[in-house]
Amino acid sequence: MPSTKLLKERIESIQDTMKITNAMYLISSSKLRKARKNYQSVSPYFERMQMTMTRVLPHLPEEPVHPFFHTRNPESPRRAYLVLTADKGMAGAYNQNLLKFLKSHCGDDPKARFYVVGQTGYRALLHKDPRLVEDFLYSGQAPTLQRARDITADMIDTFKADEVDEVYLIYTKIQNALTAEPVMLQLLPLERSHFAPLPPALGDPHGEVELFPDAWSVFKQMAPIYMHGMIFGAMTESYCAEQSARMTAMDSATKSATDMIHALQLEYNRTRQGAITQEITEIIGGASAVQTSDY
Repeated sequence: MPSTKLLKERIESIQDTMKITNAMYLISSSKLRKARKNYQSVSPYFERMQMTMTRVLPHLPEEPVHPFFHTRNPESPRRAYLVLTADKGMAGAYNQNLLKFLKSHCGDDPKARFYVVGQTGYRALLHKDPRLVEDFLYSGQAPTLQRARDITADMIDTFKADEVDEVYLIYTKIQNALTAEPVMLQLLPLERSHFAPLPPALGDPHGEVELFPDAWSVFKQMAPIYMHGMIFGAMTESYCAEQSARMTAMDSATKSATDMIHALQLEYNRTRQGAITQEITEIIGGASAVQTSDY
């Protein structure tokens, strides 16, 4: 049985750890409120961009085929995966779930290329998986429009340079207030079937729409902005999911620390009570021995 001194030291150590986890919980909850507000602010703009793309696509001619619609090497495509991870850990299984999801979809494909945003996912694959593109270095903290533009430009340039045939985006999507799961979207090449039909309130997408100077010119301007919006929206949502996961993990850690302290406190009290009882027994025994010797 541990001594009361060791138990007391362990209780104090857990209390110090609990202060850290509680502080991280409060910080994550504050960051989550800001991130959620930012996501709710930008989400309507990118939803409108997607609806606008849906309105433009029916007016595009089948020929010529734009490079963004061109399917190359359909039997054995070279795939690129843009994976949005976090810069920090202590967020439960947030980063591990993303990497497991990535491996489950790419398997052992030697032609796959991993473009990882976030230091945690980058370090997890560095020197362990040769498919990681090591010169692709971007932070996952506090996503900005400029960072999303740079990432979009890198992905488009890689696709145009014929280095990859398909580009996929993997990020954590918030399903509800308590659940977030990794999902995968195809960024390039674009597929007409991926665009959801317009709501009835916005009219018939095949109806008369004035596109100046023509539909192709409008599409060429909008397509990069659409992909930039998809990436920025995913980065913002992933950041929300990261803070939510860290808040949940720190809350669970704080509760576990409280339970451990309670259990150790009971053990400490039992040990202390046993030591006191033993001391009293020894005193009584000693007193009895002295009385016996007097007689």
